[in-house]
Amino acid sequence: MSKRVLLVGCEYTGSSIPDVRIDTLGLCRASVCEEKAAFSLYEYDLIIINPESYSHFIFGSPTKHSSSDKELWDLKAENNKYDLDDAYDRTDRSKELSAAIAQGTRVLWIMAPQKRIKFYGLRSIYIGYANSVAADLIETANLHQKKSRRITIKPEAGEFVPYFEQLQKDGWKLCLSDYGDTLESFAESPEGYSLGGRVKIGSSFAWLITPPTTQEATNLLVAGALGLGADDVTRGSYHGIFLSHTGEDKSFVRDLKARLEAHGVKNVWLDEAEIQIGDSLTKKIEDGLRKTKYIGIVLSPRSIKSPWVEKELEVAITREISTGEVVVLPLLYEECELPAFLVGKMYADFTSPAKYDESLGKLLRRLKTL
Repeated sequence: MSKRVLLVGCEYTGSSIPDVRIDTLGLCRASVCEEKAAFSLYEYDLIIINPESYSHFIFGSPTKHSSSDKELWDLKAENNKYDLDDAYDRTDRSKELSAAIAQGTRVLWIMAPQKRIKFYGLRSIYIGYANSVAADLIETANLHQKKSRRITIKPEAGEFVPYFEQLQKDGWKLCLSDYGDTLESFAESPEGYSLGGRVKIGSSFAWLITPPTTQEATNLLVAGALGLGADDVTRGSYHGIFLSHTGEDKSFVRDLKARLEAHGVKNVWLDEAEIQIGDSLTKKIEDGLRKTKYIGIVLSPRSIKSPWVEKELEVAITREISTGEVVVLPLLYEECELPAFLVGKMYADFTSPAKYDESLGKLLRRLKTL
């Protein structure tokens, strides 16, 4: 099934993406400008909103009035139907966006400098976010305008890592400080100011990101956001998992741990992180298995010959038999002969990049407590 994407105030110019339809439209009423009005927001799988100017979010792209200090008056003078209150139904679009987030639509807001205009009262550019949580967050935080290429990218940045790596080349301009606990930051300046993170929206998440400074960065931002799944939107807790593996597969396991943590799995147990010098290896492994609900057996030609993996599998089998619950989760890293106990079990297939994201999603759904 193809994905539908809405870009408001930005444009994708990269290579065609299979099974993805991209609309570059605005949030105006269809009765005001049919050809520039987005469909109801809950029809989209991904929405990116960049309120760089009032024109950006009303019509989806800049107009000749975008840089004017009297932009709202200039728009009304051009066409009386472009009066802000006639052109943009904030209440209705906000309801649509809330419904979209509730169904799993990925919503990404781009940071923008405040632009206030006295237009039958004082108006704020942040009404273009169509969400009071996002508007209040950036309104009450301190927005800093800078010129820098330095970024600390955390593992939680996940799909957005290539975007921030591009900004390390292109440079960035906006960051937030004093943003409270509504934003979970995953990319920061050397001072600790946020360049992006997850925004808590009730029982869900959306994202707030520093703006791209080149078209190449914009393309990477869209591509990164497309990598998010509906499960990334829904807030929920996860059961812990013990990743049983041989040391020769450590690089794969470290990457998997980072990705699980980026999606909110807090208790991912690895021997290298938990076992200190002088500890009993067997005892610490048994402790780790007791602290987690699931045991992920990383399968490769090397791991099936490992005595430690065999020991961990023994403990897992005993628990599964005694509880009658699924405990062992086979994670196929490389093609190999499966241990007898695992033959016939459904497994997550990580043997190729094409299968990685789908299998990660399956694993996250298994770990979810809700």
